[in-house]
Amino acid sequence: MDKKDKIVISSSTKNLQLVRDFIERKGIILKIDPNTLNQILVSVDEACTNIIKHNYKYDENNAIEVETCTNGKKFIITLSYKGEEFDPTMKNNPDMNEYFAKYKVGGLGIPLMKKSMDSIEFHHTQPNLNSLTLVKVI
Repeated sequence: MDKKDKIVISSSTKNLQLVRDFIERKGIILKIDPNTLNQILVSVDEACTNIIKHNYKYDENNAIEVETCTNGKKFIITLSYKGEEFDPTMKNNPDMNEYFAKYKVGGLGIPLMKKSMDSIEFHHTQPNLNSLTLVKVI
């Protein structure tokens, strides 16, 4: 396992670019191909956006810790944050025919993460600590 790198951002969508840059720099160092790196970037961006929007309700007085490491051929990104338990791995994918028929907007972040990453794990510990781990085989 390589050295872990991490950044901590305040929970504002203004800081999503900092997270993208952090993940992209690590991906370039690991020589991840651009298509795979883009899948990772979109997944991490969606996960952070969901935390900011749904968990923290845009309250910038909270933080998200973003940690990366590699384990063999796996690029592992762990997002740690405080809040109530919500396990995105348990959310069912929407019926896409119904989704488009009703002109819905949003709600595709979790299915996108599930499709783009090789595994997603959620852990909740007391008092209200969450971690979401996104894994991509590289």
